[in-house]
Amino acid sequence: MTNKEKYKQAFGVLHAADTISLEKNKTAEKKVFNPASKLLPICICTALIIGMSITAFAYKEKISHIFGWGNNLEITSEVDEDGEVVSYSILHTDDLKEPVIFSDGRMLFVVNGESIDITDQISQSEPFRYEYTDDEGNTHYWFIGLNSDEPENYGYAEYIQDPEGMWIGGYSARVNIEADGSTSAQWLEKVKKELNIPW
Repeated sequence: MTNKEKYKQAFGVLHAADTISLEKNKTAEKKVFNPASKLLPICICTALIIGMSITAFAYKEKISHIFGWGNNLEITSEVDEDGEVVSYSILHTDDLKEPVIFSDGRMLFVVNGESIDITDQISQSEPFRYEYTDDEGNTHYWFIGLNSDEPENYGYAEYIQDPEGMWIGGYSARVNIEADGSTSAQWLEKVKKELNIPW
C-alpha cells in the first residue's frame, strides 16, 4: 500500500457537515478584555511576595552584636522565625588577647589600656575583679585567678551582662572545664556562684 492510499484510507472517514454557517452565534457571550481584572490579582500576589520577603528578612535581622575586650568574644542576637530572640557566641580561640602581661616579675592587668599590678591581689581561691561598661550599656566583668602557686599559671574569664542585668555571654580561658561545665579553678567557681553566672 502506498502512502497516498494510506492517507485516503485514514482521512476517507472524515466528512464535513452538510451545512456550514458563517454567521456569528448569537447566543455566545461577548468577551471584552479588561486589563484591571488581570492586573489586580498580579498586584495582590506581588504585594504578598514582597511582604513575605520583608518579614523573612526581619526574622534574620541582627538586633545586637557585642564584642568582648580585644574581640576575643563575639555575641550576636537575632530574631528567629518564631519571633523569639536567639543569641549565640563565638570565642576566637585562634587569636585570644591575653589580659595580663609580666614585667619585672610583676603581673599587670592591661584590659582597656589599664596597667594594674595584680601580683599580690590574686590567689587560687581569690580572683582579681574588674568591670567596665561599654558604649551600649553592657557591663563586662573580668576575673583573673591562679591555677597553681606559679603566677604564669593563671586563668581568666570575661562575662557580659546587658543593661537589664541579664547574662548574655562569656568565656573562661586557661582553665580546665569538666563535662558538667564546672572547673577545678576555685577562684572561678567562687565568682560564678556569687554572681549567679549560668555557665
